[in-house]
Formats: sequence, C-alpha cells, structure tokens
Amino acid sequence: MMHLPLLALLLAAAPAESPAPPDCSAPEELVDDDPQLTIVAEHLRQKHPITIVVIGGASTAGTAAAKPDLESYPRRLEAALRRRHPDVPITVINRGVARQTTEEMADRFARDVYPADPTLVIWETGTFDAVRSVDVDIFASALSAGLADLRDHKFDVMLINMQYSRDTASVINFEPYLDALQHEADVDDVYLFRRFEMMRYWSETGVFQLAEVPPARRAALVAQVYNCLGERLADAIDHAAR
Repeated sequence: MMHLPLLALLLAAAPAESPAPPDCSAPEELVDDDPQLTIVAEHLRQKHPITIVVIGGASTAGTAAAKPDLESYPRRLEAALRRRHPDVPITVINRGVARQTTEEMADRFARDVYPADPTLVIWETGTFDAVRSVDVDIFASALSAGLADLRDHKFDVMLINMQYSRDTASVINFEPYLDALQHEADVDDVYLFRRFEMMRYWSETGVFQLAEVPPARRAALVAQVYNCLGERLADAIDHAAR
C-alpha cells in the first residue's frame, strides 16, 4: 500500500538550480470561494498583526523540499502575504506532521493551534485518510467535529484538499474524500482551497510535469510547486478577506 503523498515521492539528494518560474496562474473558479475571512479582513483594514497556523500532513511540513524551512508552501505563503501587505505584521506557523489522519490532526489542535491564538487556521487534510482507506463517514465526522471546535474558538478557518498527480490518483481513490471535504465546507460555510483541482489543471495544461521526474529536476520542481501553491493560497486569502 502506498504511504506517501505526491511530493514525498519527489525527494532529491541535492538541490538543483531553478529555471525561470512557470506561469502557474489558475482559473478564478479554482481559487475563489464564497465564504469570507471576516477576522482577517478586519485585521488587514486596521493593520493589526495576523497569525496564521497551517496544520496538515507531509506536504504542509514540506518534507519533499530540499529546504523545508524555506520552501514549504506555508513559508511561501508568508512571503507572498508580507509582500502584498507590507504594513501588516504577518506570521505563518507551520504545524505539518506526516502520516496523520484527520482525527489525529484534530487531536493536536489543543497543543499546536490554540496556544498561538491565530487569526486564521488553515487545515490541510484528507490525504492520509484516503491512503489508509479510512471509512468516509468516519473521515467526515472527524472533519465536522474539528471544524466545529475551531469555529467555537472564534478563528477564521480555511480548508485545503489533497494534492493531485496522475500516478497517485490512479492508485488511491480520492473522490469520496474530496466530496466529503466539499460537503463539509458547504455545510459549515468554510472556505475550501481546491488544491487537488488546481494541481490537476497545472498537470493537464503542461505547467508542471508531475510524473517521471528526472532526479536532477526533483528539488527544483518541488520548490516551484510549493511556491505556486503559496501564491495561489495568498490569492484565496486576499479574495476571502475582501
């Protein structure tokens, strides 16, 4: 059984020199969602400090990057938001831990989320549940309970769904978990960042070749993908905090 998400398959022995950044824009319908981040919006208007906690799995931790502390998508998100809002102190805290189910991530909230008193919590989840074939009803129940807990603490909340590659999608049935994430986001009026669909768009349009990557290109590709995810996530936050 496969136990690693997509980018963990792209580990490189040494970093490679990065070519010019690709055009990794995406259609608005893959970035924009209806729910608003009202607390973030108020902090931006008042130029108050913003703390974002990103809790998730291996892809959040950046385990496939040559330099996770610099190249993970939460770090690239922080850089993008600071560049766009130079008058607002913005801190993004990375709480990614590999190989955890949604229920196990929610169990970490008290330790890894609440002490930071975040303005926004971004929860990336679903990958390991799909890998382990966790019952979808159990997954949905854990997701719903976790979202309720976060909302009870008066945080803005955003969900991120899984990564996409043709290879992993051919052996892991993501669809029921993607549907459950969408359903819970709709029911709880939570912004869903559709990473799976976005990465599929990049793959299908040739922005990134995510399969059969030569070893010499892996580190550079990981860095580019993480950077693009950070930029598009910043787009989503700006849209939701309008």
